[in-house]
Amino acid sequence: MMTRKKKASLIAVYFTFFIDNLSWAIVFPIFAPYFLDPGNVLFSPEVTLGTRTMILGVFLMAFSLGQFFGAPVIGEYADKHGRRKALILSVFFTLIGLCLSAWSMHAKYLVWLFVGRLLTGVFASSNSVCLSCVADLSDTEKTKVKYFGYLSMIAGLAFLVGAFVGGKLADKTVDSSFFTAVPLWLAAGLTFLNFLFVLFGFRETTAIHPNARFHLMRAFQDIKTALETKKIKRTYLIYFLFLLAWIILLQFFPVLTVQKFAFTSSNIGDLALFIGICWSMGSGYLNKVLAKHFKSSITLEVCLVGFTILCGSVIFPHHIYELLPILGMCVIFGGIAWPICTGMISSMAPREIQGKILGVSQSVQSLAMAIGPVIGGIAYGISLNLTFLIASFFSLVAVITYYFMLKHR
Repeated sequence: MMTRKKKASLIAVYFTFFIDNLSWAIVFPIFAPYFLDPGNVLFSPEVTLGTRTMILGVFLMAFSLGQFFGAPVIGEYADKHGRRKALILSVFFTLIGLCLSAWSMHAKYLVWLFVGRLLTGVFASSNSVCLSCVADLSDTEKTKVKYFGYLSMIAGLAFLVGAFVGGKLADKTVDSSFFTAVPLWLAAGLTFLNFLFVLFGFRETTAIHPNARFHLMRAFQDIKTALETKKIKRTYLIYFLFLLAWIILLQFFPVLTVQKFAFTSSNIGDLALFIGICWSMGSGYLNKVLAKHFKSSITLEVCLVGFTILCGSVIFPHHIYELLPILGMCVIFGGIAWPICTGMISSMAPREIQGKILGVSQSVQSLAMAIGPVIGGIAYGISLNLTFLIASFFSLVAVITYYFMLKHR
């Protein structure tokens, strides 16, 4: 039976996770139009569209690279000094990064915009601390998977709300008082609220060792030691390949609908709403139901195979109503698989290094987010269909790796 303090901590974790993902999603629609706007004085007139696009790609990668390097360090800090201090630190510097990004857009300082986005990425690693807190508060494996499923559902809802609100607040045609940096200022305000929530509502979920010292490089050394276990390495590989396939699908399905079905931005927004509902359904309700009746290993096996087949099948429909069920089931399978993979990784690691191990999970996710669009973009230069076939191939390799791991466990 969970105590009142534990429930309060769990609610604080869910709130932090929601705001963190909302703050990422709320700026999702604004940066591409901002960088590519010919009237933007951020660039001199002689800078070509191609150069702007290249700079935009590097800029978008900065956030993911920040997470890649920051997550294991924040995880190490959480293991040594507690989840509460790590969350307070992460949320505070995320707030600084968002404010710096919003100010630099007003001031038209490209360098400071990069710095702000990189800083936000490094300290957005509070996601991995939230995962560690959930692992701490879970009494059984099924409870852990269920709680991770709730986190995945929260991430889906945050993406829905954030992307919709961010797009509207940055659009001057909706209201003349709106401008590009408004979503960033809103994200900063919500992050400040989150900071207060963690400061006063969160209670420590793990034992703290007073004599433990934090060593920056030790974070990466301990990760190397943990990854020497073959089973953990293979699980991370499965997780990475699945995420790579998912990121490519997420980034390029709008291109598919524009090319094949002449979708407008409004149509794509409606489709994003549909995807978010499917993701939340899979990671929340269905994940909870399946956890009661089936082993996680069986559910993950079915979901990975289903995701692989459906991801490659999105290229075949000739009508949008043929595509919707395929895309919807693909997203549902992905929504179920994500918390199971995260739960497996958590269960393989000792409790005293949960922060580091789940920090690596965050780094794996960030790496997939950084290189997935690059791989998809190269494939798109050859053929749009090839983009989704490559995504399906990555998922297939994840399936093969999973079967190999089950055979040798």
